[in-house]
Amino acid sequence: MLHRNTPTTLRFPGLTLGLLGTTLAAFVFWHWQPGSFSAGLLILSGLALLAVVYAEYRHFHSISQAYHLAMQAAHDGFWAWNPVSKELQAGQRLLEILGYERNFLPDTHAWLRLLHPDDVAAYNQAVAQHLKGENPHFYCEYRVLGHNGSYYWVASRGLAVRNRKGIAYLMVGSITDITERRRHQEILEHQARHDPLTGLPNRSAFAEDLQVALQRTAQAEGQLAVLFIDLDRFKNINDSQGHGAGDQMLHAVAQAFSAVLPADSRLYRQGGDEFIVLQEPSSAEAAEALAQQLKARLNTPLRADNPSFMSTASIGISLFPSDAGDGETLLRHADTAMYAAKAAGGNTACFHTPQMDARLIQRISLESRLRAALLGNCFALYFQPQIRLADGCLVGAEALIRWHDGEEMVPPDLFIPVAEECGLIVEVGDWVISEALRQICAWRAKFPALVPIAINLSPRQFRHDAIAQRICQALADAALPAHCLKVEVTESIALDPEGDGVEQLQALHAAGIGIALDDFGTGYSSLSLLQSLPVSTLKIDRSFVRDLLAPNSSNEPLIRAMIAMAHSLSLQVVAEGVETEAQAAHLKNLGCDIMQGYLCSRPLPAAQFEQAFLQTET
Repeated sequence: MLHRNTPTTLRFPGLTLGLLGTTLAAFVFWHWQPGSFSAGLLILSGLALLAVVYAEYRHFHSISQAYHLAMQAAHDGFWAWNPVSKELQAGQRLLEILGYERNFLPDTHAWLRLLHPDDVAAYNQAVAQHLKGENPHFYCEYRVLGHNGSYYWVASRGLAVRNRKGIAYLMVGSITDITERRRHQEILEHQARHDPLTGLPNRSAFAEDLQVALQRTAQAEGQLAVLFIDLDRFKNINDSQGHGAGDQMLHAVAQAFSAVLPADSRLYRQGGDEFIVLQEPSSAEAAEALAQQLKARLNTPLRADNPSFMSTASIGISLFPSDAGDGETLLRHADTAMYAAKAAGGNTACFHTPQMDARLIQRISLESRLRAALLGNCFALYFQPQIRLADGCLVGAEALIRWHDGEEMVPPDLFIPVAEECGLIVEVGDWVISEALRQICAWRAKFPALVPIAINLSPRQFRHDAIAQRICQALADAALPAHCLKVEVTESIALDPEGDGVEQLQALHAAGIGIALDDFGTGYSSLSLLQSLPVSTLKIDRSFVRDLLAPNSSNEPLIRAMIAMAHSLSLQVVAEGVETEAQAAHLKNLGCDIMQGYLCSRPLPAAQFEQAFLQTET
């Protein structure tokens, strides 16, 4: 095919044009004046032109061969297309890529019939944009039907040849087989959007899907729900059975949820032991029904080969648009509601309410103020006496932390749980140890026979570096004997898999520090547990003492059994929360050794405690 740009591709364009002109002139001269001279001139010019044409042909042939070899080396297929006539020329390599043996593509229409239906529009748009000059070159990735019936991904690129007016009359280009690249890309995209353990869409996929769902729901003026699911006590499985069992549990939960999920809902793994369900469309009733369905599925065995493979979950629910108008807030509200469900004991579902936000803001504020209080030395120790029931003598005292936040006294049952959750309890505990030993030193200077002072230790303090060693070192630095200090711990110390609580308690006991088991009866109280801990004192929780004298109360036989069990192990018994003389008398009759509570005294600042109890003992 010749066109105006052809000469620019010749090897000798000037010579070729010159000989062509000479040959035409010789022909005219021969026709005007025939003769041997004019004939010879025509023959010579013609032969010279033929020689140049042959040289140009050899040059063109070598270029074509080199291009063909280049296409083979690049594994590319060549094509040429006439936008006017729609004629299509497909190179042999292009046909080989698709598995065809002969060229059966006469025009554009035949080619378009091979394209995947979903890709035709994008292909036509890319061609049109290049022909109109909107893009400097043509490029498009699309799928083409191969001879074997499968679609191949190809990358097609090309350039248009235009006339002086800029109108394209030819497009040439190549096609590259990118099927493997696209398959690898799809695998990477799938991995980026899916959790490798469960195969569920992950949090990134949820964020994208949620935005689309919100737009669709807003246009329809409907509702959708986000359910935030957290498995209860999942950590116990990891700790007791290993992370392999935990992974099996997560996989089983994902399969169980997927099996019961209705068509209008999609399941995602948020991470850890948290899942999310997006229900669209939804309503409060539909979301509640779905939450109950998911809870019920967890309450049945998750695996047929292991009937004990069950769990429970805390589920938080937030609705669009009533709870939030954007995805981030909607998810945060569902998360907040989930924590409310967990705080209610777990295995339940809670809808988000504005009051939850207020509690969350209060908790965040409390944590911030708590951090500032640590830096500002805003804490104080109060002391509550422990009185022997037999003779009314002072035999000990418990140091209790108090927080003065400006003019406000923050209750310990409000800030201690926050300190536990955010990890500040370790720093708070260190302050208590230091301040208690300082006060003991000051009192022992005045009262050498000072009774033991007890401090409380949190399970979290046992998860850090050698709490027993730190306490013993602090006693040594203060030149204090070990018997002047007692520590109070709860039963969870022995059950915490992340700490070496029992070993640390044994080290404290070996050093001569007394150990009391606090809140006995409220947890996993058992004789075997008592035998495993090196305790010298058992403290009965105030909840048993409070209802001791109430009509039809079953607490008396429980307290009697606790006292008998403790005495059989040579342990002293302290009853907490004693507020009346009648309670004290009854506890004395049951054999209780020591009482502590408002009947003796409220917790007092150090100066008041000294005046009320230490000075009177001397």
